[in-house]
Amino acid sequence: MTAESPYFCDAAEHFIGTSATQADPVYAGSRGSAGRIDGPRRRARFHGPRALAYDPAAAALYVADTGNGALRCIDTRAGVVNTVVTLEDICAIAHVQEFTPSGLACDGDLLALADIRNHVVWSYHLRTHRLALLAGAPGHHGDQDGPGDRARFWLPAAVSVAADGRGFVVHEARGRRLVTRDGDVVTLPR
Repeated sequence: MTAESPYFCDAAEHFIGTSATQADPVYAGSRGSAGRIDGPRRRARFHGPRALAYDPAAAALYVADTGNGALRCIDTRAGVVNTVVTLEDICAIAHVQEFTPSGLACDGDLLALADIRNHVVWSYHLRTHRLALLAGAPGHHGDQDGPGDRARFWLPAAVSVAADGRGFVVHEARGRRLVTRDGDVVTLPR
């Protein structure tokens, strides 16, 4: 999310908050109540949400629901939470044991998902709802630049849209890497 965003995650208390109201910051979920329940935003439940990304065209707030191993979406117009991507969806693409989304970034067409334990970045096309491996190889870590599945990451924890808007910057344990929309990876200078 950007600095001006009114939304934030509270991973310890399992809710999505908003600074728009001072009396009760809970926007979605319930303070201290972990779970994975879809539905009206205040009845929905999250487990350790870590990152947010907003798609203004759809008024959709995406949530890296790390504890549940899921990508969730809050329709901010309707006030409804839905689960978008789960471990089962990831397993349809690659053989993994878990899905741990830790960072999200939205460029208007693609949502990039940093998956810290699988050492990869997934992409989710916002209009076609197609999930794909953007860069890295699930379960294989390292520091290697290159195209798509030949690249290697080391604990990618966060992701942001590149300043020029033509890719994503992945923040990992050993530095920052630029990932193009085609999945090419280049290490950025410190």
